[in-house]
Amino acid sequence: MLVPTLFLLGLGLTAAIMLSIASRVFYVWEDPKIEEVENALLGANCGGCGYPGCNAAAIAVVAGKAGADVCIAGGAEVALKVAAVMGVEVEIKEPEISHSSCHYSVAEADTKFIYAGVRDCRAAMLYDSGPKVCPIGCLGLGTCARACPFGAITMSDNGLPVFNKDRCTGCGVCVEICPKNIIHLTSTTNRMIGDYRTDECTTPCQRRCPTGIDIPAYIKQISLGNYRESVRIIKEKCPLPLIIGRICPAPCELDCRRNFVDEPVAINNLKRFVADYEMQSGERVYPFRAPATGKKVAVIGGGAQGLTTAYYLACLGHSPTIFEAMPKLGGIVRYVIPQSRLPEEIIDWEIESVLGAGVQAETGKIAGKDFSISSLLHDGYNAVILSTGGIDSRKILRGNIDLETAIPGVYALLDFLVASSKGISVDIGKNVYIVGAGNSTLEAASVCMKNGAKEVTIIYPYSREDLISREIDIDDLEEKGVIFLFSTAISTITGEGEKVTGIELVKPDGEKVAMPADTLIVATGRLSDMILVSATDDNEDSGQISNRWKTIESYKMFPDQRSEDVFNLSENSIMNDNLAVVRSIGRGRRIARAAHLYLSGKDIEPQEKIITSDMSILNTEDIVDVNSVNRALMPHKTTISSYCSNDMFYCDDEIATGYTEEMAKKEADRCLDCGLICYRKSAG
Repeated sequence: MLVPTLFLLGLGLTAAIMLSIASRVFYVWEDPKIEEVENALLGANCGGCGYPGCNAAAIAVVAGKAGADVCIAGGAEVALKVAAVMGVEVEIKEPEISHSSCHYSVAEADTKFIYAGVRDCRAAMLYDSGPKVCPIGCLGLGTCARACPFGAITMSDNGLPVFNKDRCTGCGVCVEICPKNIIHLTSTTNRMIGDYRTDECTTPCQRRCPTGIDIPAYIKQISLGNYRESVRIIKEKCPLPLIIGRICPAPCELDCRRNFVDEPVAINNLKRFVADYEMQSGERVYPFRAPATGKKVAVIGGGAQGLTTAYYLACLGHSPTIFEAMPKLGGIVRYVIPQSRLPEEIIDWEIESVLGAGVQAETGKIAGKDFSISSLLHDGYNAVILSTGGIDSRKILRGNIDLETAIPGVYALLDFLVASSKGISVDIGKNVYIVGAGNSTLEAASVCMKNGAKEVTIIYPYSREDLISREIDIDDLEEKGVIFLFSTAISTITGEGEKVTGIELVKPDGEKVAMPADTLIVATGRLSDMILVSATDDNEDSGQISNRWKTIESYKMFPDQRSEDVFNLSENSIMNDNLAVVRSIGRGRRIARAAHLYLSGKDIEPQEKIITSDMSILNTEDIVDVNSVNRALMPHKTTISSYCSNDMFYCDDEIATGYTEEMAKKEADRCLDCGLICYRKSAG
């Protein structure tokens, strides 16, 4: 009995020694932070983060491959716990939820064939891209619903996915599994700074709107009686609906599919109706306001564009201050458009709404006189945005001003030539660059040569052949020493204190070259919207903030070389004052996007798959099975004169009283609720 016992003891001791040796040989050290991070996570092992379980997610966080917000299902609370473990800060942002813009099923849409195969969207996609004629139409077989780990997607009776906002965690599983790539993560902030994409279901009126408002969505809410929700949708893209509802020439209505049946839907009148409703209710509607970021932005110019830029920056959590030369904010809409068309109380309400979003304002302050770019940066502003308008608005608003610039050494061509013709001295320095081409540009080059410029360079964004085809004679100036750079753009302007010091050129091959510069003259009637920031960080040795500044990319809307042009010379021409105001709102929102990305420490990249005006988008003009219903005319206080029979464009708003609720709902019901090529049959 003793021998077996000793044998077993010896065997156990040997095994223990071998296991001890093995544990030493094969030991893998695990960072204790991994366990801490894993304990901070939900422990659901749902896979919504894209990693196979919470342990894998914790390993990715500690390795720097995932952020503190890796746990989609846990939201902000879990992200803060993980950030505390890692000793980092986490940006709290609006949750993203899944969304698809398709709203017509296979039964309701035009189809190529009846699909009766495997009930899976991926299988249907393999068969001639699915049964729908529309390339971005939902296949409706519910693959996304079955894949959702949180049960946030159900299929409606008509075969389209319905997303539960309360259950959706924004994990993106449905986005990845959709074979048509038509499900996206979205949020109010994304929509505020984003524009329509080619893989979205957009309507002709949406694409024509200069501000990018989701027109069918806000009209739908009017038909349902949800007026505040309608205003919220409008304000995602346009913060001044009261003003725009009275002065917009409604280019969207020209593309309304109702034109093929009877008359366009009164899109702008409906916008005015819900904007009036908001003002009469006394309760302001804001689409979303993010937590404060602590970033300060100076916006130079308090017109429609400056107000829009500041509004969206405030909604995104930043602290903007508008600097306006006039006694009151508003610009053209306050001081030029007659009160009979745009009453002052309307303007005041809109501006108070902008200020209520968190915008500060300093009026009676002129750039270059009361403050400068350098002084604003010294005062702690993280960025300065230029939205000053053109020479026409300055002359109208502030009288006979021949030469004015918010950026030292940068002049609009017309300003420069007017000043020169009146004998006003302009210190142009030695190196002068003129952007653009034309006879006036050539004249400015001659003036600069006479005034002592050592080197004058004309930058033209297109080819030499293009300029010659315009019958512009450049040979004489070239003989006098003027340099021409073709297919070239300026991507950056640099300066120090109160003067320009240099520029960065983008050559035809994409190479960027820094050049010294003393003066820039731009062949436009207005300086483009620019973002200026400090060129260096705080000087730790002296404790002084650097006087150096530079421009950064502002729009970067489209992925082509023209987006490198700091002056945005490809910008569409302005048709008239009213449309100029509407377009300025679109520009203000887009420059707010660039500033927000910069202030958030992100790259200013072009938006992917963005719809541009020169694109050919799938559309239909073959409208069938739609009843004819007369458009609701705007009520008036007095008899409409003969030239005012079409209330879209010419009626004076002193006479127009706006829709009643009954009229607005009736008019909203005329909307065909269009898709890309789908529309509501037997509407009206």
